[in-house]
Amino acid sequence: MKKELNILIIFVVVWCLGLIAAPLLYDQTLSKIIYRFYSVVCHQFDSRSFHIYGKPFAVCIRCTSIYAGFLLALCFVRLIPELRSKKFNTWLLLSVFSIPMLIDGSLSMLSIINYSMQSRIITGSLFGIGMALLMHQMLTEIIHTQLFKRTNEYEHTTG
Repeated sequence: MKKELNILIIFVVVWCLGLIAAPLLYDQTLSKIIYRFYSVVCHQFDSRSFHIYGKPFAVCIRCTSIYAGFLLALCFVRLIPELRSKKFNTWLLLSVFSIPMLIDGSLSMLSIINYSMQSRIITGSLFGIGMALLMHQMLTEIIHTQLFKRTNEYEHTTG
């Protein structure tokens, strides 16, 4: 399943590169397409985004941190074989990695605390790491199934 995990990592790298491609290509039509594409998954508030050359990333700080954490965790899963085969307790993993972000976001939304860039980075990264640990097996299995399904279909039609 290493090949499938590599494919997943490449997909996530491309996704993450899109976050910074939008501001780097800011005055071009492709930039508008990228921002529009990512608007489906993020509010894209300028004041809550990292910036390059004064232009915002395609998603906010928390979303950027989620994707970066997801990518980082996938890289660790790739490098540490024990993580690839480990079965995690879903509820425990969701609790440990999701609750900090839910608390931070809720308290911020209710104006009980002022959100900070650091809290968004930390809670977003934790959530991304947790989701990667939880989902990498399922996602690599989907990739594996799709690759072999297409390979078998091709072999049957050409054989």
